[in-house]
Amino acid sequence: MFIHYEIILNNNVYKYSFGEGLVVKYIINGHGKKISSNSPSLVSINHVLLSVVIPTFNEEKNISKLAHKVKEVLDNTNFKDNYELIVVDDNSKDKTPEIIDQLAKNSNFIALHRLKDKGIFSAVVDGIKIANGKFVLTMDADFSHPPEIIPYILSYSKDYDIVSASRFIKGGGMESPFIRKIGSKILNRICGIIIGLKIRDLGGNFRLFNRKKFLELPLRYDSVFGEFGFEIFYRAKKLSYRVKEVPFTYHFRKEGKSKMGNLLKYGMAYLRRAFQLRFER
Repeated sequence: MFIHYEIILNNNVYKYSFGEGLVVKYIINGHGKKISSNSPSLVSINHVLLSVVIPTFNEEKNISKLAHKVKEVLDNTNFKDNYELIVVDDNSKDKTPEIIDQLAKNSNFIALHRLKDKGIFSAVVDGIKIANGKFVLTMDADFSHPPEIIPYILSYSKDYDIVSASRFIKGGGMESPFIRKIGSKILNRICGIIIGLKIRDLGGNFRLFNRKKFLELPLRYDSVFGEFGFEIFYRAKKLSYRVKEVPFTYHFRKEGKSKMGNLLKYGMAYLRRAFQLRFER
């Protein structure tokens, strides 16, 4: 059996036919990449309503457990027969690539390997671009974003263009070191004031998008940390998108190494991006 797959990236259309479970290399942004999948959604694209996009880099201790947990949660929702999981890996040096290729032998799972590109935001965007769902949920691979609240986020899918899980509204929180918790909250508030946004949690990657609406946003893809959220919300406001924040509790990773770096480093990145947006013409 052959799967017929179409990829639309940067206004270019790429069509492929390949056997089930086969790894296929292709080009995005001029760089070689590969995709592996055994997903029936690639045959019956219209049946997919939800795509879950998870970026990874050296997450061998987490990704398999997270993928199975997300599947367990979604199998008990109205999306149970209409979802796909997409893991976008940034050329991990551990066993993550082998693990996600093994997972891709299961239905509704797609593994996208980025061989040269780097950065969480561009990884998320690549995943959204190859997604088949009407809605796209993005989340981290380290269990900092609890899969258990996915159904709650999905409950707002019909009424909003973006649903963002927030640490800093009533009911939200952070299970992380005190300095990081307070620093993150203050930093997000300052950046929100600079840009002129009422969104309390601008960082992070736990969000649900209307895929069509997301792809209409004129975005830059050079963000290194969570500052890409600033641009998403800033552009969304300009286009009068409907945005909803819902509370969640952030869990500090228990396994693997954090990619965030120190508070000062990502704080400077946040402030730089906020001022760029504030004074852009």
